[in-house]
Amino acid sequence: MIQDDIIDELKYIPETKLNELYELIHSFRLRFSSENRPSAEAQPLAGSLKEFSTSFIATEQATQQAWTDAVNEKYHRS
Repeated sequence: MIQDDIIDELKYIPETKLNELYELIHSFRLRFSSENRPSAEAQPLAGSLKEFSTSFIATEQATQQAWTDAVNEKYHRS
């Protein structure tokens, strides 16, 4: 079975690379499962454009802050 073959291959992945591999597999699975969900076009839209833009800006700012924090933590530790 292909799952058994994949699991066997995992034995040969260096432990330092397992987190990277997990992220790859996880994102692939999420992308695959989202393809099977009904599209947003089929669902009615709720809320106003103002609500959307406000939440989008907050989300974008949070994303940028998280990225900045991660970079600072990785490269600017004391």
